[in-house]
Amino acid sequence: MNLTINSEQKTFSGKNISELVESLKMPSINGIALAVNEKVIPKNEWGNFLLKDHDNILIIKATQGG
Repeated sequence: MNLTINSEQKTFSGKNISELVESLKMPSINGIALAVNEKVIPKNEWGNFLLKDHDNILIIKATQGG
């Protein structure tokens, strides 16, 4: 399926958000928020939330600083 992830077109062959995050090889999911089509999806729902072709995904990573 074709997804837009942080404004970039990507092809993804998995089914849910957990598989997507794993395929992106993110070092940690701590401090990450994820929205699908402008709706924030809680981490405890990532394994059950099925993605659809042309979903728009925004991944935000919290950073420390001051």
